[in-house]
Amino acid sequence: MATVDGHGCDARLEASVRSFPELLLQVGESLHATLVVDAQGQIGRIDSRLAVAAGWGDGVPPEGRSLEEVLQLFPWLVDALHTALSGTETVSEGGERERWMRALVLPVFGNEGQCLGACARLSERAPAKPGPAHQEFLEQELTRTQRQYEDLLNTIDGIVWEADVNFRFTFVNKQSERLLGHPPRQWIQDPDFWKKHVHPEDREWAQAYCMKASRERRPYEFEYRMLAADGRVVWLRSIVTVLSEEERPLKLRGIMVDVTEQRMAREKLEQTASVLRATFDSIADGVVVVDRNMRITAFNKRFQQLWQLPDEVLEAGTNTEKPLAAALHLVKDPERFAARIREVYAIPDMEDVDTVVLADGRTLERTTRPQWMGNTIIGRIWSYRDVTAEHQAREKLEQTVSLLRATFDSIADGVIVVGSDRKITTFNQRFQRIWRFSDTVRLENLDALEAVTAAAPLVKDPERFISQLREAFVLSDREAVDTVELRDGRILERTTMPQRMGDTIIGRIWSYRDVTEERLAKAEQERLFVAERRVRAQLEESLAVLDIFLNNAPIGLAFLDRDLRFIHLNDALATLHGNTREQELGLALRDLAPHIAAKVEPLMRQVLATGKPIIGLGMALEVPATPGQLRHWRVSYYPVRTTSGRRVGVGAVVVEVTAEHRAQLERERLLHEAREAIQTRDDFLCVASHELKTPLTPLKLHLQRLQKKSASGQPLPPDFADKALVQVDRLSGLISDMLDASQLEAGRLELEHEPLPLQEVIHEALEAFRPVSLQHPLEYEEQCTEALVIQGDRERLVQVLSHLLENARKYSPLKGPIRVTLTRNGAEAVVSVSDRGIGIPADQQAHLFERFFRARNAPISGFGGLGLGLYICRHLIERHGGRIWAESQNGLGTTFRFTLPVEPAPPLHGRA
Repeated sequence: MATVDGHGCDARLEASVRSFPELLLQVGESLHATLVVDAQGQIGRIDSRLAVAAGWGDGVPPEGRSLEEVLQLFPWLVDALHTALSGTETVSEGGERERWMRALVLPVFGNEGQCLGACARLSERAPAKPGPAHQEFLEQELTRTQRQYEDLLNTIDGIVWEADVNFRFTFVNKQSERLLGHPPRQWIQDPDFWKKHVHPEDREWAQAYCMKASRERRPYEFEYRMLAADGRVVWLRSIVTVLSEEERPLKLRGIMVDVTEQRMAREKLEQTASVLRATFDSIADGVVVVDRNMRITAFNKRFQQLWQLPDEVLEAGTNTEKPLAAALHLVKDPERFAARIREVYAIPDMEDVDTVVLADGRTLERTTRPQWMGNTIIGRIWSYRDVTAEHQAREKLEQTVSLLRATFDSIADGVIVVGSDRKITTFNQRFQRIWRFSDTVRLENLDALEAVTAAAPLVKDPERFISQLREAFVLSDREAVDTVELRDGRILERTTMPQRMGDTIIGRIWSYRDVTEERLAKAEQERLFVAERRVRAQLEESLAVLDIFLNNAPIGLAFLDRDLRFIHLNDALATLHGNTREQELGLALRDLAPHIAAKVEPLMRQVLATGKPIIGLGMALEVPATPGQLRHWRVSYYPVRTTSGRRVGVGAVVVEVTAEHRAQLERERLLHEAREAIQTRDDFLCVASHELKTPLTPLKLHLQRLQKKSASGQPLPPDFADKALVQVDRLSGLISDMLDASQLEAGRLELEHEPLPLQEVIHEALEAFRPVSLQHPLEYEEQCTEALVIQGDRERLVQVLSHLLENARKYSPLKGPIRVTLTRNGAEAVVSVSDRGIGIPADQQAHLFERFFRARNAPISGFGGLGLGLYICRHLIERHGGRIWAESQNGLGTTFRFTLPVEPAPPLHGRA
């Protein structure tokens, strides 16, 4: 019996297939369907043999035509397909006696329960008489096809299900176990499975939403969370179709898709957008974004502050004409300012940087560029930065440069500076005169090699002069001093050194000094002694050099033959191997110290092979004399030649540099500590200048107003002096903190120790703090019944409590309550100060009590202070024999606690 399948379709199907639902085509392919039709009854795929049998074998494609038109010769198949398109699977037979065919026809449903079309699989067989066996065969065929259909559903990446209107499942595919860990049997057997496994926070609204949509008999789609078998929370998107009859919902069909990753990506995107907005509002530049229709789409707080614009002028969607008109009076040249803006808008892709001078003397650097979305310009971004201080610094720098230039031109040395690109960057007049360059020659930006070539004829040895300078053009940290002899008899002392900017070499400096007379006198003096010294030196060196270098040198020296066996060596080198030099003569290094030979023998063989020395090579090795100790060495290897030039061996020089290496590491450590100290100093100066300026500015304004009112005879407001005194008190507090910190650091802070009732000290601090914390509820609780007496300095303990209370007030911008608690823990009193403020990041808490430390979530602009308060508190509490610590969660507030030793209660004596 032959089976007709769908593999005979040719390429003409492609055009018609493209418009068919993808799921319908996937089902047809998985079932090896002979025929696929869509919900409108149009042919999507048809086997070529069936097409020929239906009379469509003349090259006319049947795809895209109605099934009635194509299958006129098979009315029984047309009826079966209509049955399937109504939602019911069927098996049908028909054809001629010599070619009888059976068709299994299945409907295909989409994710929302809608019928997408039908698939038919045809097979040839002999005509069969109706009977029980035939019916049983049809049922088996239908069961097998249903199993294939279920297998297909199990391959869909989602939970396909069917349930009644109360969400009691009647069918669930196997993906339920893969996605949530619950097998389909559990879904079907437990009538309340869905309700039990929906996340508790989603259970009530999800159930209500589903019941409402079912009553309204409309398809719906929603996202919610379910609990997996392993405890995971899985986000699902459910797409549900309500099947109804006579306006009553009968059952539900749908698919659940895991969207956990999409939800996490969306939350991460929202977090990123929040961070970008916070960054946008915290940058130093004022930024405004305008769309193509000249409407404001975004701006930051800095832009609003720079241009002093109210919120209503900068509302989203506002035309830029309104804020422009409001800002023009701030600009020194309003007409030019507005004209430049119009010029920029006339060229959409223009990028520009210029400056804007304001009427109050400030200078703003303005940057503008188009806003792109892909390849499309959707608006324009304007950025304004206050560069007033930079402009003032530039003017001062220009004055300094002018002074340095005058000094540069007046020195006796001729100086020239060459940049890293080998171009002359500067020179002085003395250099011109020495090398006889006329004023008409433009040396600046001239290639230094051209200048050298022009000056070379003045030199006695031009080729050597040019060669030396050309080598020096290579950027390096080399410093050198030599002489240059000119043809006219002059002698110039030449000094060269790298030009640095910080740690970076950016060029080279040459200076030339005329030392003709000095050198002539020195040469004459040296000539008188040269002959005697030469003879004496030659004689002494010939007799002593070998003995001195081999026997008395503090470094290791050796000569090895071509087989790398020791011919001569000194005790310093032999000792490193744990031997005497007599024991090592004639032996190879690989016999004495194999682990050392493995590293150095290839180097010595390289010297023998190339004839080129290896000088100053650094190594770190253990030697037999000190096993287990890593020591550092600087080694050099030289070829030993006869007078004819033949290489007969290698000379080795070994210098231990372990101490220098350790010294270098120590220098680097000290340099790092010095840099950290400088950074701490700079941070403190920055914070201190800001904090000291903060009270001085309003104090100056109060005094200026006082001056004006006094001059005009106007009465002074009653609270005028109070406001000024508040700023004076703040300034005094800052100075006191700085003095206390200085005395603590120097160990000169003195404390008075006397018995003190701790409750009275706390009450005194609270009463002093209440007037300045009217907007923060102040709570106090004693959790001990007896009076606690301590030994301490009343004023300093009040200072500690005041610092902690002020911190709680300062870092609680939402005006939350401040709570003070006193408890006793054995022989210690524990005092706690709690707030509900911004909290402290966990990674910052270990540094809270360090000098000048400020948490990163407390910028200077929002929360003042020098970073000394907690440093002072820690030292004062420790000087009282206690300890202090903090407990905090970022964004949830902070609790500071400190302990103090309690004096033992006096013994009770009975009456005599």
